Amino acid sequence: MIQPTGFLGLSHLGLVASIGWASFGDAVVAVDPDRETVELLNQTWLPIHEPGLDELLRRYRSGMVFGTDPGLLATCPLVILSRDIPTDADNASDLTGVEGLVESVIPHLRADATLVIMSQVPPGFTRALAARIRQRRPGEMIHVHYWVETLIVGQAVNRYLHPERIILGCADPVAPLPAALKQGLGRFGCPILPMRYESAELTKTAINLYLASSVTYANTLADLCERIGADWSEVIPALRLDARIGPAAYIRPGLGIAGGNIERDLVTLRNLARARRVDATFIEAIMDHNARRYRWLHEKLQRLVFTDSRVPTIALWGLAYKKNSQSTKNSIALRVLSDLQGRALLRAYDPLVSTLATDASASLVATRDDALEGADCLLILTDWDEFAAVDGRVLRQAMRRPVVIDCVGVLEARRDALQGIQYISMGRDDDL
Repeated sequence: MIQPTGFLGLSHLGLVASIGWASFGDAVVAVDPDRETVELLNQTWLPIHEPGLDELLRRYRSGMVFGTDPGLLATCPLVILSRDIPTDADNASDLTGVEGLVESVIPHLRADATLVIMSQVPPGFTRALAARIRQRRPGEMIHVHYWVETLIVGQAVNRYLHPERIILGCADPVAPLPAALKQGLGRFGCPILPMRYESAELTKTAINLYLASSVTYANTLADLCERIGADWSEVIPALRLDARIGPAAYIRPGLGIAGGNIERDLVTLRNLARARRVDATFIEAIMDHNARRYRWLHEKLQRLVFTDSRVPTIALWGLAYKKNSQSTKNSIALRVLSDLQGRALLRAYDPLVSTLATDASASLVATRDDALEGADCLLILTDWDEFAAVDGRVLRQAMRRPVVIDCVGVLEARRDALQGIQYISMGRDDDL
């Protein structure tokens, strides 16, 4: 009898991974200590929003068992620890939850089980865990691997089911993979890159450092464009057609890195470099630039809005840190709401965010256009597709002053159609 694959930890990562794995036709046992989450899943309800995931759950629900008891994983030859790692106020990883899940499952693992850590952990974690399991379960053949997750919120289902490659940390990179793991990973039809535990753990943070440097690069040059009369939107197509940079490069300017994941990896790498006496100037420069980037918005608001109105009405489109997400963790919008408290009347809209985890006073409205009524300025802070489709006539008719500050470039491609609107985006002189 074929035994099910186990998943431990059902936050965003675990839900995508377990349901995605079930879509390959395998039986899945998915465990999380949070009873409310498990009850929702047993009713075929998802506690998160991720495009395409609810359809997968409904289709493959019959092959999944959800529970709170880690003992349910005792028959699984393959157990994947898949809980997201939260960050604290300083963007440092909080491993408490993952450590608790590890402790809960060690007594229940089969003697020949393979435990795969999919949660993002710092270099050294997986090797230390493997040693702990050998100590706690001496003489048994429990294999431990680290699977580098590359989840992107809003694109997670497609990226999980169709990865470019799978990066796998191993105690011995040249040894054959355990049968259950080899068979499972083989279904993804992509290259498998086995490497040392520490190399795999570092690879995840290395990817995010590269992305962070690209964002910083784009923001710096966008600022330069504004000073010299160049237009960054004209530069971008040339960069994307360069094979050394490419069509998917992170070269759209913005208000800095948000969401917490890339920031966490910057903190992790900076602390690792400092602890090993490696020069961390490059990493620190990216972090410093990201912290200062928010000033761009304040400068635009002060010059274009507050000089003409003592207490303006400001519409905000977008509260989530990125489109196709409900998450407002480290969202620029929450910082804007807090900073403008008492200085402006704020009216906000987001397709998925219906409540605010902030003390800032803002009216949440039901539709995109409701936010515009009588506004002196529109701030676009998330690149939802419905924002890109707005008709310029709606902006002109609804707003008291048609000033649009587009912090995510969602209307950049249509700016020529925004006649009669003062449209501000990054990377070009406001007067162009």
